[in-house]
Amino acid sequence: MEQREAKHLHELLSQARLPEYEAFCGGDRVAALRLFCWNTEVAAAFYGPLQHIELALRSVLDQRMFHLFGQRDWWAHPEAHLHRPAQAKIRDVTQQLARQSIPATSSEIVAELPFGFWVSLLGRGNGYDQRLWRTSLYWAFPGYRGGRAALHRELDYLRVLRNKVAHHCPIHHRHLDADHETILRVLGYVDSQLAALVGRYSPVSAVLARRPTTR
Repeated sequence: MEQREAKHLHELLSQARLPEYEAFCGGDRVAALRLFCWNTEVAAAFYGPLQHIELALRSVLDQRMFHLFGQRDWWAHPEAHLHRPAQAKIRDVTQQLARQSIPATSSEIVAELPFGFWVSLLGRGNGYDQRLWRTSLYWAFPGYRGGRAALHRELDYLRVLRNKVAHHCPIHHRHLDADHETILRVLGYVDSQLAALVGRYSPVSAVLARRPTTR
């Protein structure tokens, strides 16, 4: 990439983002744009592994909550007692489906609930440790031997990463090798074969190996 090309691209891309890269690269505009492009590439590489952890978590927690409360709309069970943020998210999803003229079936609501909702079921909530984790949710993680709080911290860490990827934020400064290992480790808690499959086909390591020089 030459200076003329860098100047042209700089004028087209978000001014709100590029100064962060330029500061990181000591004011070198060419290096900053290279890093900007690589950040896009590595974020895209993380998309697949993060998608697998989100889908797997949704699937296993939905199943465990169904078995615990005996109904597909388990959030409506009188003993579910979800905390207010979770209840609000279910209302938001239900209203969103109504605006789109989509029947608010249990399966539709489950499919639309975001990653953060599922992660929150492993938080403290309304006595979640005793009522949800110890009675049912720990069965969703056969490869895990720790406590609820530690697992929640790992998943919430991945939630933050997932949101940064989704909102096109810089992630180049993170310990991305460790992030990738965390995804695979948490997937292994759910299913070792799924973790092995994602690890085999994940492009993250290859993209990390071609990180551009910035200084």
